[in-house]
Amino acid sequence: MEITLEQARALDAVARLGSFTKAATHLHKGHTGVIYLLRTLEEKLNVKLLDRTNYRTQLTQAGKLIWIECQKMLSAERHLLNVCTEITSGWEPFLNVVIDGLIPVEEGVKVVACLEKRNIPTRVSIFTEFMSGVEQKFISENGDLMISVISPQEIQLESVNLPPLRALLVAHVDHPLGKAKKPVSEEELEQYVLLTVRGSDERLNLSTAALDRCSTVHLNDFYAKKVAIVEGLGYGWLPDYMIKKELKAKELKIVRWEKSSEHTHYPKLYHRGEKNLGRAGRTFLSEVLAHIEEREDPTHW
Repeated sequence: MEITLEQARALDAVARLGSFTKAATHLHKGHTGVIYLLRTLEEKLNVKLLDRTNYRTQLTQAGKLIWIECQKMLSAERHLLNVCTEITSGWEPFLNVVIDGLIPVEEGVKVVACLEKRNIPTRVSIFTEFMSGVEQKFISENGDLMISVISPQEIQLESVNLPPLRALLVAHVDHPLGKAKKPVSEEELEQYVLLTVRGSDERLNLSTAALDRCSTVHLNDFYAKKVAIVEGLGYGWLPDYMIKKELKAKELKIVRWEKSSEHTHYPKLYHRGEKNLGRAGRTFLSEVLAHIEEREDPTHW
């Protein structure tokens, strides 16, 4: 029995993108070509891999197991390509970096801009996820480096400490929590809507983690969360660098309650070990550290 890399790529693309059309576009193939690859794969394995009964194509339980093994094949291929490329030039063909959206986006942009100016042959891909979603994205995209505020659970990586990042529990000045003249109790805080970002995780150890909330609204990113708080929809945690202007203008106020309204995150830059990084990965790592040293306050974001 032989499974080809083309079949593995087709299954991986359909599993990640959820449709044959998107998979075909991603693989630069015809729609029928992708269907043929997966049909022949199912015939070889004598296993139904895809459930086509719903609007969105989904993997069967068996398909999920086969997908995991196909990802290993593609990872091995990628590693082999990296080795071959490094032998000839020292630059890896791809560099996948996942950054927690809590980190200021301009930091990652500056580093990528530096790499672009060097006109390196490596194709650099930057993915933004949030909290627990960072590790998941790192695994699914066969990441090389990631910046995360939550320590990975499923994989063992080397890490470099980055400056701490302070978050504040805030509400709009006209919100009941913004108007409070004295610290509110846990029972009072539970009456209002807590705004969170996808990927929120109890490992963050936020002081609001144990609240029995009346309602929670999950948003896609911290900028959407900031807008919702400014509009008075609820209260929530925001990094202080994002709300300096609003706090100074007294548009937002720090929520006063019996527990802490301030939390410090300790982000780290994780990688698979310098010996497993190509020249682009090592350059990215050194550029991040150089930019931190050049900051006005390298001890804080």
